[in-house]
Amino acid sequence: MRCLLFSVAGLSVFFILVIVIAGRLFLSVNMPLTKADAIVILAGNYEERVPHAAALFSAGYANTILLTNDGVRRGWSREHQRNLYSNERSTELLVQLGVPRKSVISLPFFKSGTVYDAMAVREYIHKHKSGSVLLVTSDYHARRSLWIFRRVLQSLPVVVTINPSHSSAALISDIALELIKLAYYLICFGWQDDISGAKL
Repeated sequence: MRCLLFSVAGLSVFFILVIVIAGRLFLSVNMPLTKADAIVILAGNYEERVPHAAALFSAGYANTILLTNDGVRRGWSREHQRNLYSNERSTELLVQLGVPRKSVISLPFFKSGTVYDAMAVREYIHKHKSGSVLLVTSDYHARRSLWIFRRVLQSLPVVVTINPSHSSAALISDIALELIKLAYYLICFGWQDDISGAKL
């Protein structure tokens, strides 16, 4: 009986790992890396996304970095004597990594969510006539992000590409939740040409 239980447990772990690995490979997107008018760092895990974006900036893939704003505070800053927002933390880290502060632009806060990030970027593109953007997010967040941005920006003459950072901190729950979110978007909004007005 004990042997059977161990076998079932082992098989369960194996199938969970297979699902997670397959899900992560599916969620990530690999595209040819090309220069863009701006790099867009999506709000979220800035600790893993910002260094990747800074490396792309240093390599000459863009001269401007846009930071989306999720309205989330990220802990106390002794220097500023207050809790900094995520985009402020990102700015400080980018500057530490050698990106000129003048090259970093924080976009206004709409609401928390990838679709609202895309809407903020759309306003910037419409105002500044940018022709291309390079998205930076976590690898498991890449497929849904690219799908959302292309839907929201499709009315503008802009090329949207993505080069995700590798996420070493992604949990099984993160992968599972992202798969659920992607399925939700595709089922609920896949038939709409423009999802920027969708209630999410």
